[in-house]
Amino acid sequence: MRVVLSVWLASLLVAAVHAQNNYQCDPSPAGLSDNCIGCICEASTNCNKTSQCISGDSFCGPFLISRGFWIDGGSCVLANDNPSDPAAWKRCALDLVCSANTIRSYINRFGKDCNGDQLVTCEDYVMIHKNGGWNCGNSLQGSKFWNIFQECKDTVIARGLNI
Repeated sequence: MRVVLSVWLASLLVAAVHAQNNYQCDPSPAGLSDNCIGCICEASTNCNKTSQCISGDSFCGPFLISRGFWIDGGSCVLANDNPSDPAAWKRCALDLVCSANTIRSYINRFGKDCNGDQLVTCEDYVMIHKNGGWNCGNSLQGSKFWNIFQECKDTVIARGLNI
């Protein structure tokens, strides 16, 4: 009985890991507005479209995307690129449109209420982007990233636009 239960649990774990790794890029808007994604970009690099890689090539492009984030976000790629190519993630991260698609896809996978206010808003998406989808509840308040995001958000709202 123990062996059967152990085999069953092991196969369940393998299936769960396999399902996580098979998430496909889905850049549909689904609640993440262009203004919100723009403020995430501002908070990441002042939305510097020519941002390269930092921290030993660990975080790249205008959104400072990591390879793990890219994989969890469904491995979005540039047109005619191959997601199996080891350098595909970096080419995508360095491209503003492809990296924005990665952010959208990641949010579509992990979107949830991270700050406990019973709503799923841009603030939650920012927390997901910065903390990751698995542990988005960590507060960003007081961080440089959060302060830049808030400033951008306030500017968007002052212009009469939705965030």
